[in-house]
Amino acid sequence: MNKNLPKVFVNPINKELRNNKDIFYSEQKSPQNLNSVNIDQKINEIFANPHHVYKSNVHITTSNDSFDTILVGKTNHELLTLDGNRIKIRDLIDITRI
Repeated sequence: MNKNLPKVFVNPINKELRNNKDIFYSEQKSPQNLNSVNIDQKINEIFANPHHVYKSNVHITTSNDSFDTILVGKTNHELLTLDGNRIKIRDLIDITRI
């Protein structure tokens, strides 16, 4: 160890430290965020079902509409239907297999 190193200046701390004691919590809750985990689980269960080979008949409820359709695939953010329509997953309120 080299003892010829220069001394390091350390600024003294003369106040109370309150790191991570002041926390902000927001009370804004979105119903879509609360249901997103359940919707993702339901979608995964539909596609993992042994009866789903290529397509599945489902009843979809969105924030604007409720309808029956045939699902053939999904992307990260959308469900793909046999008609060629794309349904955004974030707009879904409920999805059930018929």
